[in-house]
Amino acid sequence: MTIPGKGWHALLHNWGKDLQLWLYITATLQLFRLLLIGIYFEQAGTRGGAGALFTVLGNGLRYDVSTAGVWVLPTFLLSLGCTLLPCAGLVQSLRRFSAQLYAVVAILVFGIDLVFFGVYGDQFNQMIFGIAHDDTRAILVTIWKEYHPLLFLAISLPLILVNLWLIRRWLAYTPRLVPHLGQNPGPLLSRFGVGLVVFLFMAATVRGGTLWGEPIRLKHAFVVDDIFLNRSVVNPFTALRYTVKVKLELEKGAALASFWPSQQIGEALAYELASRDEAAPASADIDQALALEAQGHSGERPRHIFMLLIESHSGWTVMPAYRHVGLSPRLSALADRGIYFPNFLPAGSGTIGSMNTLITGLPDAGLNINYEPSAQSPYPSALAANMKRLGYTTRFFYGGFLSWQRLDSFARNQGFDEIYGGGSMSAGVHTNEWGVDDEYLYDFILGKLDDQTPSFNFILTTSNHPPYDLDLEALGYPLKELPAPLKATKEDTVKVLGHLWYSDRQAGHFVEAAGKRLTRPLFAITGDHTARLQIRFPGDNAVEQTAVPFILYGPEVLAESGVTRATAGAHQDIPATLIELAAGSGYRYTAFGQDLLAKGSPSYGYGWQFIIGEEFIANDAERYSVYGLPASPPPAQKPELKAMHTRFNALKALSWYRVKKGATLP
Repeated sequence: MTIPGKGWHALLHNWGKDLQLWLYITATLQLFRLLLIGIYFEQAGTRGGAGALFTVLGNGLRYDVSTAGVWVLPTFLLSLGCTLLPCAGLVQSLRRFSAQLYAVVAILVFGIDLVFFGVYGDQFNQMIFGIAHDDTRAILVTIWKEYHPLLFLAISLPLILVNLWLIRRWLAYTPRLVPHLGQNPGPLLSRFGVGLVVFLFMAATVRGGTLWGEPIRLKHAFVVDDIFLNRSVVNPFTALRYTVKVKLELEKGAALASFWPSQQIGEALAYELASRDEAAPASADIDQALALEAQGHSGERPRHIFMLLIESHSGWTVMPAYRHVGLSPRLSALADRGIYFPNFLPAGSGTIGSMNTLITGLPDAGLNINYEPSAQSPYPSALAANMKRLGYTTRFFYGGFLSWQRLDSFARNQGFDEIYGGGSMSAGVHTNEWGVDDEYLYDFILGKLDDQTPSFNFILTTSNHPPYDLDLEALGYPLKELPAPLKATKEDTVKVLGHLWYSDRQAGHFVEAAGKRLTRPLFAITGDHTARLQIRFPGDNAVEQTAVPFILYGPEVLAESGVTRATAGAHQDIPATLIELAAGSGYRYTAFGQDLLAKGSPSYGYGWQFIIGEEFIANDAERYSVYGLPASPPPAQKPELKAMHTRFNALKALSWYRVKKGATLP
């Protein structure tokens, strides 16, 4: 059938083909969602029934029609020119290219998103920028070893060819009705009416299926009470678009509105001070306004402080409900003999976000603080800078290489006197692309300790991280399978958990050895984020997938020991807690968090995407779901978290402003 190069018939024909491409894209996005849910469905909690699934598919369709609408919009608009100009062939060629581009890109994006979800338990998020800021060589080696890119391409290529064939056949097909639509164009008014209807339809699809209501936004993805299903609502293209958008906003200065819509940072500061029961700021300086006065610690002042940030150490392995699994026996013993905070969240989704918060004392606001110009001098809330003021020699130990995240200069700029990386520890010992094994890191640290000089020591480990190449059998790893009702949903889960077990054992050995050598040591132990494993837990599993442990251990320092505190907290609370333990009464310091040993009840912890309380955990969103803690149901009455959500946003706004704009209020 020959299609005229211009005129009403040409316009309708092109719009019909745009509709066909739109339907194809929408269908493939929905099919991918079903595939993603099917592959990872065992991650769903107890609230992931058929009703929730249909809700996710229905709401996900809104994102799909929007993505498809944006994809076909160029040819849809260019087709208008065919009413006057003989450009139908050009538009068809452009559509053919657009369709083929989608056929190739979609398969690659779908495949990468599936792998990404398997690693991070989420679709594309800010972790994709790790390859830019991280140790690129180490990441590429890890990808080569762990994710088999050649196999990925071998699977992707035939799927791309099939997708190209399908999309060509689909666009070559013309429904019988279409050739007759333009033969009798009718009066101009009728054609205008048809065009208007088509335009309104296209506008509605781009807006996510609505003309008059609010267009589809990322916040609309939280539609059910299951964390896993909520993360499958958006399609990969939407997830990637929002990830890039947020990154650009954070870097270019437009992000303040996402935390504090009025962008009046003074309002955010006043809100935080009111939450502390303090008056409106008398100072125009954020650092001074957020300054606290140490209350003085009832026990003896620690002579040596160790901040252990253990790679990928999940909180659930230390919780009493799961200790029988035997993955964290050493930290569990320290928790029983020290002060244990089970209701505890990481600051960020990855190592760098959590580490930055612990080093700078600033809540994670999505920035790579270590690359910011303002980080070239210590923030007043920085932990090491405060410890130096309190008379401690400050040391930074990292089992990896200091080129990662520019740690050498960043640590020095934030107040560390001595900085050591894997390059100082690797002679004659086993290493991989991420650094040295934990046992060699701790041996090196023990060799640097001097009991005569008070010290603050920040330690970041690497062993519980790909490529997971430890000889676990030689090390005596006892676990062969997870006990019921836990279930591993990946073949290598038990092997990967062996590296968590190893990091626990080495941390325990180090605490024991350092405790024997030193006077009044204090150990603060936490994980940077949970291990990203596919494990089926009983119940809601929100805490299991989110929490990290926090343990304070120091029998000579802590008057209170052998207790488990229900006090809820997060990484941003650790600097204030350690400063209070190290400082005398009256010492003034800036803090965005709270002293965990002095928090009142009810207490809350603000972490990445979640707020935790003493009896629950909830996703940090306008429409939030509430989940119970292990072996406990959620509260009978849903807690009101609007004030907590607003306070968390105020803290993130203040953190972002402090990094990007400085301490002075406008």
